[in-house]
Amino acid sequence: MNIIESIVDGFILTVGITPPKPERRRFAIIFIGTGLIGTVVGVLALVAVVIQRLGH
Repeated sequence: MNIIESIVDGFILTVGITPPKPERRRFAIIFIGTGLIGTVVGVLALVAVVIQRLGH
């Protein structure tokens, strides 16, 4: 989970989100990490569909 925590920490610092309190840190990591991973997966799926459509 260290890699995901590092990515989420970088995202928090880059975007300027107020860092979560220590007792809410785990929830914030799960919430933000899920959003980031979901966005990447969505973009990759969209690219795959476009490539497939262009192939026909």
